[in-house]
Amino acid sequence: MRAPLCLLLLVAHAVDTLALNRRKKQVGTGLGGNCTGCIICSEENGCSTCQQRLFLFIHREGIRQYGKCLHDCPPGYFGIRGQEVNRCKKCGATCESCFSQDFCIRCKRQFYLYKGKCLPTCPPGTLAHQNTRECQERNPGQKKGRKDQRPRKDRKLDMRPRQPGLQP
Repeated sequence: MRAPLCLLLLVAHAVDTLALNRRKKQVGTGLGGNCTGCIICSEENGCSTCQQRLFLFIHREGIRQYGKCLHDCPPGYFGIRGQEVNRCKKCGATCESCFSQDFCIRCKRQFYLYKGKCLPTCPPGTLAHQNTRECQERNPGQKKGRKDQRPRKDRKLDMRPRQPGLQP
């Protein structure tokens, strides 16, 4: 009685294993077995469709490309949400990190960040801050056209007490 029961359990296990392997071949194991968050995935190209809130990141190697579903786009890319697909898109050539195609957060080594743009040199009226690679205004507290209100050394101060009703 035990032999037929063991045989039946062995056959059931083999059928489950075959079905699991068959499903793995359909889903695929692109990107070293990483199809996490994918709706459609293949061994050759990885993910081609992601779950609703994830971004599709296409990594290119030579002529091959692999898709991967991510919560956030990697450095050098920014996320674009669409009706059908959310995609990771590459930042501009001078940007190391960006918020959108037109707004950089951090620039590549030879460039300075100024108002979301990466420039080879800082514009007039700004100074290059070497540590942050940003252009900073020369006098951030001083408004344009406003003269310095501090007394100059060559100007004498009138220290006489003022009388009420009289103006100097």
